[in-house]
Amino acid sequence: MTDYSHQRDFMFCDMCGTMLSFDTPKYARCPLCKFQKRLKEITGKVIRYTISAEDMRRELGLSALDDIEEERELKQMDYNAKCRACQHLGMAYVARQTRSADEGQTIFYTCPVCAHKQTENS
Repeated sequence: MTDYSHQRDFMFCDMCGTMLSFDTPKYARCPLCKFQKRLKEITGKVIRYTISAEDMRRELGLSALDDIEEERELKQMDYNAKCRACQHLGMAYVARQTRSADEGQTIFYTCPVCAHKQTENS
């Protein structure tokens, strides 16, 4: 287990776990406890990490597919809204706060007949 840990954590101090600093051409030094590791021990090692799709969506601020499905189910009907494409009266809508908090919501409409999408800033 320790061999695996040393292979994986070579960029961190063996004593306190702080990330090493490369101040000299011969040693990597811990800025916290002053532990030193020779650069020859580190040279040629590869850093690998794993990132999940959920981590990427969170970092980019995107919704998960499950959230999109939930949003489709949560759409409400506005029976007074008229589709600009087919003139159908009654459209599904979702309201979102896309602008600053002191401005109104943006309403995203979808026509249930022709699937035309339109927005309205309220």
